[in-house]
Amino acid sequence: MIVTTRSEITAFIQAHLSPPAGLTFYSSLESVRRDAMTLGYTSVLERAWAEIKINGALCLNGRPLLYVKEHGRSFSSFERVRLQRLVWNQGVANVLVLADPESVYIYSGLTEPPGDKGDEGVATGGLVEMMTLVDYTQRIKQFSHALATGHYYEVHQECFQPEQSVDSWLLNNLRALRDAFIKGEDALTTKDAHSFIGRMLFLCYLLDRRIISVGAPDRHSTGTMTLVRKLELLDDQSRMEFLYTLFADLKCRFNGNMFDQDIEAERHRMSGSHIETLIQFLGGHSVANGQRTLGFWPYDFKMIPIETISAIYQDFLSTEDEESQRRSGAFYTPRFLAEMVIDVALGENHDSLNWSFLDPACGSGIFLVILFNRLTNHWLRTQPTRVHYSTKADKLQEILRNQIFGVDVEETACRIACFSLYLAYLDFFDPPDILQYIEKTKKPLPKLLDYGANASDRPSADLPVIHKANFLAGEALAGKTFDCIIGNPPWEGRQGKQLAQKFVEAAPSFLQQDGIGCLLLPSKMLQNQTNAFQGKWLVRVTLEKVLQLADYSFLLFQKALCPAVITRFKNVPPDVYRHEVEFVAPKFNREGLRQGVIIVDPSARVRIPMVDILSATKSNTAPVIWKRHLWGTRRDQKLLDLLQSLPALSEQIDVLSELRRHRSERTKRWISGQGIKPWPLAKTKSDRDLKPIAWPPDTPFIEATEWNSDLFVLKGDAITLEERLKKKSYRTDVLYSQPPSELFRAPIVLVSQGFGKVAYCDFDVLFQDSLQSIAGPEEDRELLMFLAAFLRSGLARYFLFHTSANWGSERDKVHLSELLRVPFPLPTDDSVAQDAEGIVEQVARQIQELRNEPNDGSADYLPLADATPARARETSFRRRKNVEALQEKLNVLIYRYFGLTEQEISLIEDTTRVFEPSSTPTTWRSPQTVTLDPLESTNVKPYSTDGLRVYAETLSSTLNRWAISEGSQHLVKADAASDNQTGLAVVAVRLEEDRSAAGAAALSKQLTEILADAYMHSSKKDGMLFYRRDLFLFQSDQILIVRPNILLNWTRTAALNDAAKIYGEISLGRKRA
Repeated sequence: MIVTTRSEITAFIQAHLSPPAGLTFYSSLESVRRDAMTLGYTSVLERAWAEIKINGALCLNGRPLLYVKEHGRSFSSFERVRLQRLVWNQGVANVLVLADPESVYIYSGLTEPPGDKGDEGVATGGLVEMMTLVDYTQRIKQFSHALATGHYYEVHQECFQPEQSVDSWLLNNLRALRDAFIKGEDALTTKDAHSFIGRMLFLCYLLDRRIISVGAPDRHSTGTMTLVRKLELLDDQSRMEFLYTLFADLKCRFNGNMFDQDIEAERHRMSGSHIETLIQFLGGHSVANGQRTLGFWPYDFKMIPIETISAIYQDFLSTEDEESQRRSGAFYTPRFLAEMVIDVALGENHDSLNWSFLDPACGSGIFLVILFNRLTNHWLRTQPTRVHYSTKADKLQEILRNQIFGVDVEETACRIACFSLYLAYLDFFDPPDILQYIEKTKKPLPKLLDYGANASDRPSADLPVIHKANFLAGEALAGKTFDCIIGNPPWEGRQGKQLAQKFVEAAPSFLQQDGIGCLLLPSKMLQNQTNAFQGKWLVRVTLEKVLQLADYSFLLFQKALCPAVITRFKNVPPDVYRHEVEFVAPKFNREGLRQGVIIVDPSARVRIPMVDILSATKSNTAPVIWKRHLWGTRRDQKLLDLLQSLPALSEQIDVLSELRRHRSERTKRWISGQGIKPWPLAKTKSDRDLKPIAWPPDTPFIEATEWNSDLFVLKGDAITLEERLKKKSYRTDVLYSQPPSELFRAPIVLVSQGFGKVAYCDFDVLFQDSLQSIAGPEEDRELLMFLAAFLRSGLARYFLFHTSANWGSERDKVHLSELLRVPFPLPTDDSVAQDAEGIVEQVARQIQELRNEPNDGSADYLPLADATPARARETSFRRRKNVEALQEKLNVLIYRYFGLTEQEISLIEDTTRVFEPSSTPTTWRSPQTVTLDPLESTNVKPYSTDGLRVYAETLSSTLNRWAISEGSQHLVKADAASDNQTGLAVVAVRLEEDRSAAGAAALSKQLTEILADAYMHSSKKDGMLFYRRDLFLFQSDQILIVRPNILLNWTRTAALNDAAKIYGEISLGRKRA
C-alpha cells in the first residue's frame, strides 16, 4: 500500500522527535519503511497513516505505543469518537493523541468505542486526559517516559482495560452469534455455523476495504453497515437470495477454498431466523438477548489486523468438536503468544527472513499469517520503487509456495488457515488494483488447500500451502525438510504421555541440519516426571532457550490444562560440557501487557549448564532443576543447595504403595499411606474383591472437607465412621480399599492431598484417601509433633514452593513424593543445632499447651459438633488465630533447629509472603499480586512500615558485614527515594565513616529525567519481550541503583543479590587496578 505523507513537520510534531531512550518517534511513513525495527508492524502503521491520517507514531522497539494526529482547527466530538473507534479496532497502539490549535485530547485504545451520536458526552468515552496544547508540549518527555515504563497505564488503569480490547469484544460477539445459530428448532451444525460465519467475515473484510460494494456507503460508514441497511429493507426470501447470489459471485471472482463447500446445499439449511440473527449481530445488537450492546456496529474490518482475525477465529475450533479438541489438546493460540513464539524463533538473525517454515499443527494459521506478513514486508522494504501489482502478486505467491507450509488433521482448521492467508494476501493490495488484476488476468485467488491423496472429489491446490494430513503419521511433506518448525502442537491433559512430546520427538526429522525448532509446549514436559524423555531429547538437539510462561498461564492461555513454555532448539547435538540453556521466567506485570510486551526482570533470566540438566535426568531430578529457577534467585540457589544436601524426610518413611509395588518389607522408622476408600451404594461391580470393614462403627473419623484447623486435631473434630458412611451414601459393611491399621494408630501426622493442611493427631482415627498419614511409635510422639510444625513452617513451604512441580506454576498442589524430599535431619544429626533435642521438646510442649488451653471451663476446645453454628464459627476463628500465632513462634525455633542465618530467613520470608502469594494470578488486578505493589502502599511485612528502607538497610548491612570481615575501614550508607511521575525508585549507596540508618535520597526533576533516560537505555526490547536490566551507576563517591517502584524489585532478597553483585564489581575493579 502506497500512502503519501506530509513533507513538512510542524512545531508540535517536532516536539516529539527526541523521545527517551528505547523509544522512536516516526514522523512519516517513509521513515517507518526505512527502519527494519518496524518489520512486524509495517502493515499496521501503513493502515494507520492511510485511514486515521496520523502525523506520527511513537514506538517501543518497533511496536506502536501512541499515535499523534494534529488538526489545524478544533476537533468536533464526532470526529474524536470516530478516530478513537479506528484506533480501538486496530488494537495495537494503546494511546491516541489528538491536537488542535488550543487543546490536546488523550484517548485510550483499550476502552470500547462510546457510540455514534457524536455529542460531547459520548466523546468523553475513552478519554483519558484533556489539557492545553502548552501543557502537553511541556509534558511530552515525561509522558513518553511513563508510557515506556507502563507507569501511565497503571496510573490511569480504569481507562486501559484489556477485557475491552477489540479482540475480546469480537470474540465474545462471534461466540454469541455461533451459539445462536446452533440452538433452536432450525439449529445448524457447529461446522455449518462456522463455515457461514467465516464466509461472512471474508465478506465484511471485502466490503470494509471497499474491494467490493453493495451500494454507496454514507460518509464515515463502513461497507458492512451498508450491507445491514440493505438487508433490513428486504423480506426473508429476498435476504436469502441476495446473500447467496453475493456468495456465488464471490466464488466466481475470488475462487479460494472459502467456497469449496456446497453453498447451495447450505442455503437450504439456512432459515429466515438465521439471517435475522445475522442482521442483529451486524447491527450492533446483543444476539443473546436482542438488546443493543454498544449502541452501534463498532467494528471496521479494514482496521482489524489479519493476525487478530485469524487468532480469534481459531477459538471456534475448540467448539466444533469440543470433547475431541479437549482430548487432542488443540487450544486457541492468542495473537500475543503467536507473535512471541515467532520472535523467539527468529531472534535477531536477519537471514531468518529467507527461511522456509512449517507449522505441523497449524490450526487457524495464526503463525503462518504472521510469518507471511513479515516475509512480505521484508521483501517490499528491499524494493527501490513502487512495485507493479503483477510483480507483487507473483512474489507473494512465490513466498507462499516456497516458504510457508502448514499441516492439520482437521479440515475446518485447514480451511480457516486458507481464509486467514487470503486476507493477509489481499491486505497488501489496494482495492482498485485487486479488481483490475482479476478482471485483466482472469486469475482469482489461488487454491491453497491440499486435501490429500485420497480426496479425488475435492479441488486440487494451485499452491499447496496448507495440507490436510496427520503430521505424526507422515502423511504429507515426505522427504522434505525445513529451516524452521514453529507452532503450537496439540496438548493432552494431565494424564498420560503428552501428544506435544511426540511432535517434539518428530520435529528433527523435518528440520535441516542446524535448523531451528520453536514450539509452544506444556510446561509439564519439563517439570513433570519426564526424565527419560529429557535425557534422550537433550542429547539429540541443542536446547537454546526456554521461556517459562507459568506466571501468565491463567491470563494468556485460559483454556489450556497446564502452563506453557516456549522452547527454541537447534537440530544439532549440544556440546554438553560447554553449552548453557537460557532460561527466562517472566513474572506477571500489568504494565507490560498493556504495552503489548512481557516484561522480563533481570532476576528472571539465567543460564543453566546443560551438563547439570543431563546429570539431573540420571538421578530423576531434572524437573527440580527447571522449577528451582522459576522463582529462585542466585541466593536462593545457594540455600536450596544447602537444604537438598541435608537428610530428607524420605529417609525416615516407608511408603505403603511403594512397598506393595516392590513387594518389600518395612525398614524405616515411620510409615505413610492414604486412607480408606469406601464403596458407594449406587455401584454394583468392582474390579477387585471388596473388604469387610475391620473397625467398629463408632471409630472416630476425620473429614477432610470439614477440617477446621491445622497443626493439631481434636477429638471434637471427628465424627464416627458410621456417620461418615451414611452421610455420603457408602456401604457400611465393606470397603474398596482398607489399608493396614497402623496407618490410623496414634501418634500420626495427617497431610491433606496437595499439602493444603497438616496436623498432628494423638488419638486413633480413620480418614479417607484424600488424606494421608505419617505414623510412628509412641516414643516418637514429640518428634511427630515437631514434624507437623515443621511441615507448616515457612522453611518447608519455601523448599516445596521452589522444588515441587505444580506449586507456583499451575496448582497449589504437592505430591507425596515431593513432600518426602523436604530436609528433615533428626536431632542427633550433625547438621542441626546442638540443642536440637531441646528445641523438639519445646515445640511439642507449646503445641500441647495450646491444645489443652482451657475453653469455657472445659479441658479442651469446644467440640464443634456440639456447638451452635455461631458458636462453632467463633471457636474455629479463635482456634485458627491462636494456631497462626503459635506457628509464628514455632518458626523461630525451627529456623534455629536448622541453624539458619538472618539472611536465609529473609529469603524464606520473602518467598512465603511476597512471591508465593503473587504467583500465577487469575485476574489482571488480583489483590494477591503483591509483587506489583508500590513500596509505600504495600501491606506486606516488613515493607508495610519501612518501605524502601528495608531494602536499603539490608543492602548496606550486608556490604558492611563483608567489609568488616575483611578488615576494611570503609562503611556504606544507603539512602532511598521514589518518584511518582516516572514510577521509578532510586537507592544511593555512598561511603560513610560510621554506620547510620538509611535515610531519604534527594531527587531533583532533572536527576529523575536523567535516571529515567538511563534506565530505558539500559533496557532492551526483543520482539514481544522487554528485557529490563539492572541499572547500577558507579560514580566516584556513590552507586545509584534505579528500578521501577514495585515490591518485586526492592525486597530483602533483591538486596542480598545486589550486595553480591556490587561486591563482585568492586573486587573485579581491585584486580584490574
